[in-house]
Amino acid sequence: MRSKIVMGLLALAMSAGVHAATDYPSGYTKCVKEGETCSMSGTRSVAFGKSGTFVYATLTGSFTCQASLFPSNSISGTRWCSYSGSSTSSSASSSSSSSQSSSSSSSSSSSGSGSSKCVAGASFTNETVDCGGKTVGLSCKGDDEGQPAVFTLNNATVKNMRIAANGGSDGIHCVGGNCVLENVVWEDICEDAASIPSVKYTDVTMHIKGGSAYNSASSGVGGKPDKIFQNNGVRATVKVTNGFTALGEHGKLSRSCGDCTSNSGPRYFVIDGAKIDAKIGSILGVNRNYGDKATIRNLQIKGYKSGSPTVCEEWKGIQKGSGSTEKYGEFWNTQYCDVSKSDVTSF
Repeated sequence: MRSKIVMGLLALAMSAGVHAATDYPSGYTKCVKEGETCSMSGTRSVAFGKSGTFVYATLTGSFTCQASLFPSNSISGTRWCSYSGSSTSSSASSSSSSSQSSSSSSSSSSSGSGSSKCVAGASFTNETVDCGGKTVGLSCKGDDEGQPAVFTLNNATVKNMRIAANGGSDGIHCVGGNCVLENVVWEDICEDAASIPSVKYTDVTMHIKGGSAYNSASSGVGGKPDKIFQNNGVRATVKVTNGFTALGEHGKLSRSCGDCTSNSGPRYFVIDGAKIDAKIGSILGVNRNYGDKATIRNLQIKGYKSGSPTVCEEWKGIQKGSGSTEKYGEFWNTQYCDVSKSDVTSF
């Protein structure tokens, strides 16, 4: 009998040990759960999943643990990210206000194995620049649209990087062609996170794929909460997909310029698979009189209730200096607001 009890206890202990290891594959280092930031060096195989079921991707440097970085899967519940290789230079931190790091007011970058071109203030044309998890920044003068861009993209892609708190300046500018911002993390937005900055930029597409943007309250580095992504171009498109997550407090996810000089349109917006884990005034604003159109699918909003926040607002755009813009209200299933109530869910 004593032998059977001992064997039973040993079996239980072995079962508990196996269960504890099932959230990461053998030989991998468990890093963070979904929604948090895993800091690692180099390029490694990263596993995403739980309970012995995983999908894999090859990532470089720090990243936000989110489903959009990995192949499609049906793994439910709390999922984890883990990486292969040594863990001597890796650590984990939450992608929330408590983990926002500060930076100096001058151009800076952190350690990482990414491109040497990934330096604040740079311009990229017809190329893809992988920053390998580097953190870059300029300065922040609050809500000042005259600040320089951290990066200027002309038909270019920048990926796997962080923009430092106190270093966000006027964010990333897209000035031509197709601009892709992939797995970019804004530690604390200054003016805008990214924008198509002027009506002179026509037929431009700015695509934000994954990543996250945090904005503090009115006392934070960027002043009062404002829009995250600005579309001032003409026949220009802002796309937000692949699990991009808004954190903290914001005015809007995106907005068509309400009172630009030589204001015109149309402007387009595509939101598919974004997550608003933040306090926010509204999601999108489009100008009805300029023929703008917003298409919204698979939008998750924390604590969402009908009308709070408003999802798609229709406005009257004006020329700069000619008065005030006029808001018509929130609309569903119109030629300007292509969104159904079933496209929006609460979590």
